[in-house]
Amino acid sequence: MNQPVRKRRSSGRIKLRDVAELAGVSPMTVSRYFSQRDLVAPEAQKRIAAAVEQTGYVPNMVAGGLASARGKTVGMVIPNIAGGVFAETVQGVADTLRPLGYQLLLASSNYSSSEEEDAVRAFIGWSPAALIMTGHRHSAATSDLLANAGIPVVQTWDYKPESEFVQVGFSHTSVGRDSALYLHGRGYRRIVFVHTGQPEDFRAMERARGYEIAMEELGLAPSTFHSPIAAPLEAGKDAFETLLRGRWPAEAIIFANDNLAAGALLHGLRAKIAIPQTCAVMGFGDLSIADKLIPSLTTVRPPRYEIGRIAAVRVIESLRMEDGELAQGAVRRDNLLPYEIIEREST
Repeated sequence: MNQPVRKRRSSGRIKLRDVAELAGVSPMTVSRYFSQRDLVAPEAQKRIAAAVEQTGYVPNMVAGGLASARGKTVGMVIPNIAGGVFAETVQGVADTLRPLGYQLLLASSNYSSSEEEDAVRAFIGWSPAALIMTGHRHSAATSDLLANAGIPVVQTWDYKPESEFVQVGFSHTSVGRDSALYLHGRGYRRIVFVHTGQPEDFRAMERARGYEIAMEELGLAPSTFHSPIAAPLEAGKDAFETLLRGRWPAEAIIFANDNLAAGALLHGLRAKIAIPQTCAVMGFGDLSIADKLIPSLTTVRPPRYEIGRIAAVRVIESLRMEDGELAQGAVRRDNLLPYEIIEREST
């Protein structure tokens, strides 16, 4: 049996008839496979499942004559709905799309590649106008789904210029490097990076890599720490306690996010540990609590709202380009945004 060539975004999304042809069954049988699988012969089920896996086909859940129509919704996948760092980005997207008649659908991946894949598959099944993703690192299956979706895709909160999708974000490697250089400039030498408890928090890993690059450039030994505790505030406390013990205690700590750093500062306040005199503390995110902690937290402020606003603008521009209202190539694909170090009392 001839194998069909994998379609790219410009070729449109994979159709049900493509799966049927590859599996050697009728389109009706494929449709029945998704709606009443028990009525399909086991051998045919196996062939259809293999064809779905090979093509990356997602059934369109929009009924009847609307199946080929472009929806007025935009799907967005973020790592965590509860964590406040992405809230302003979501607001920026919603504020920009709403006046133009588009509604935002939101899903959380919980820092899980498999859950991200499930969210993307579900969104595509409902024929959104576009998808907005967080980061550029996805599973192979998710990458195939995005490439074959036939709709605009914008990747946010990261920056990979060579990506085939529009990029709106910043370099986390640069954030980590600049954080270490800032602390070094303040006179600190024993600087430690504390990771999050999320094994798939790839952006935190890139910040850690940037920190390591800076330390090596400065001729200093990089040191990273993972707390075994999942809860961020408790993990920050645990990391702070651990890194202040021993023969060579840390002089400064870069926490992967503000929640971890807040745990350290709250513990320092209770334990009467002088910060930054005993050890400086730095975070990432500039959450609303950062300037209210005692001492107030030095941190990196990412362009949270602007990421969402520009991502939504690029979505609308991409849709207009597809409709012929903008010239091909008119959409700016590389949108590198600035971040800033906010210096406060903790350093």
